[in-house]
Amino acid sequence: MAERETIRQSEGILGGESPLPVIIATLLALCTYLFLPESVQFVPSWVVPTVGIGMLVPLVIIKRLRKEPEQTWARWAAIAFAGGLTLVNQFYVVRVIIELVGGRASSGSVLLVTLSVWVTNVIAYALLYWELDNGGPVERRVKGRPIRGTHHFRFPQQEDGPTEWRPVYIDYAYFSLSNMMAFSPTDTMPLTWQAKSLMGAQALTGFVLLALVISRAVNILD
Repeated sequence: MAERETIRQSEGILGGESPLPVIIATLLALCTYLFLPESVQFVPSWVVPTVGIGMLVPLVIIKRLRKEPEQTWARWAAIAFAGGLTLVNQFYVVRVIIELVGGRASSGSVLLVTLSVWVTNVIAYALLYWELDNGGPVERRVKGRPIRGTHHFRFPQQEDGPTEWRPVYIDYAYFSLSNMMAFSPTDTMPLTWQAKSLMGAQALTGFVLLALVISRAVNILD
């Protein structure tokens, strides 16, 4: 115990953020797959939520609540989970686009399906940004020393130089939402090519979905 306390004191004060917003948002994203119509499903509806929840428990609930330095395997597993959720949702985005372009989506389901995929896209990218920036949430919770991870994003609170302020999941969720709606950064700026690439892909997805829904709505009204 004494040795562990010495390590904590040498690395800084271990604070941390509540995992509740991450758990709620991720469960919401996973549950949306249960209600997508069969026409856009490429695996049984229960597969993605089951696998996601199976990984969510150890990666978010258990690992994030432990007041210890993060191991390398856990760090990469968390990134793989966030990246996997984002990638799976892109497959569903493509399926929705195919349905919209082909005119096979009924007027009653087109808005519901697109909204579900759009919301899941916001949550999935927010989780990925949260995991990648500044070494991840476990690294960011250590106060009193410079962050060792790559600084992918600059928030308004960081404009004046080094600060004790640390972004939490809600900050990345708002950033992801604004990027999907405005198709560009608003108050938070990407600093690396990885961040710019992810933001560009997310903005393009949001633009294409919106454009196709508007086009489909016009055809329905006609």
